[in-house]
Amino acid sequence: MAERETLVQQNTVYQGPIFSVSQQKVQLTNGKYAQRDVVRHVPAIAVLALSDVNHIILEKQYRATIGDFIFEIPAGKLDERDFDQPEHAVRRELNEELRMSAGIIEHITGFYETVGFSDAYMHLYLARQLQPVAPSDQLARDFGESLDIIELSFDDMQLLFEQGKINDQKTLTAFLYWSYIRG
Repeated sequence: MAERETLVQQNTVYQGPIFSVSQQKVQLTNGKYAQRDVVRHVPAIAVLALSDVNHIILEKQYRATIGDFIFEIPAGKLDERDFDQPEHAVRRELNEELRMSAGIIEHITGFYETVGFSDAYMHLYLARQLQPVAPSDQLARDFGESLDIIELSFDDMQLLFEQGKINDQKTLTAFLYWSYIRG
């Protein structure tokens, strides 16, 4: 039977604007001790942005963490502007990254991204009835953010999936949901 550990001690070893890292000493049910390294991350949103029932809008972006480009859906962290309003963050990220607004925004699900070492939680939304944002209403992109906007058909996305070229967790989850609602 699974049993709960007891937190004995916790020390923050790094504190940044987006995440912190702590080392925990925990006592196991057998009386022994173990160390846990825990990343605390602010919540985030991701958006399955459909230009129509058969087309998705993705970003191709360089990610230093993997040293390569990756296809992914728009996403971003919640901040002081919308920490308790994830839908506001959806609208902001659609504007900042895709230069689009959505007529319909629906919550799909939420999930822990890397539960083995982090409490990072992501809200996944569906955005439809997309319209371009006027240049005068466009929000600034994050510093250093460079991305290509790509529109793909469902069949093209299915092919990328089958080739193993969709390997970002939030994008995989969104694609599987899109596959589900298409029937």
